[in-house]
Amino acid sequence: MTAAALTERRFGSRAALGACVASIAYGVPQVLQVIGWLPTPLDRYLIFAPSLALAPLFVVAMAAACAQAAPEHSARRLAALALAVIYATQVSSAYAIQLGSVLPREAAGQVGSLGNVTCCTFRAPITTVDLLGYTHMCLSLLLLATTYRRGWLRWMLLANGALAPALFLQLFWPGLIYIGAIWLVVFPAAMALLARDLRGARA
Repeated sequence: MTAAALTERRFGSRAALGACVASIAYGVPQVLQVIGWLPTPLDRYLIFAPSLALAPLFVVAMAAACAQAAPEHSARRLAALALAVIYATQVSSAYAIQLGSVLPREAAGQVGSLGNVTCCTFRAPITTVDLLGYTHMCLSLLLLATTYRRGWLRWMLLANGALAPALFLQLFWPGLIYIGAIWLVVFPAAMALLARDLRGARA
């Protein structure tokens, strides 16, 4: 393997590892919020900031996986990358609005006109965008899974893909969040294994 190829592998591997870390950084305060151990608005800052960082890291990791695709897998990996870009566009907008507009205006007492842009209550418009974004993420990982024949990486990618219906249907049945919470485990695992695969080790 040439030095340039090794550099490319490390680049993709670090992006996937960064996505793993960002997802854990999101998951911990999310759990602490649910059990009431974080005050507001600190909880939302700690949730939205790593979520915003996760989006580009995930896209870069998927781009690296696409670049390393065998010819027979290139169409599916390109499709996976396209879905990853859609996910990142959707959720980045949602989280940037929360961090740059909603939370500062709440802190200033300007809450009168924030109802339609606040995340993440049931049937709020931004919640719809958020759930659709993570549905696209899961479908992206499902497509990526089809390009691996065996191994833990394939199974973790499939586990993420299987969550797509539960995430999307939260638009109508919010109780499905308890199934969607499986993402807190299977997504970081998939990214850690993808990081290993992208740097050339067996997953």
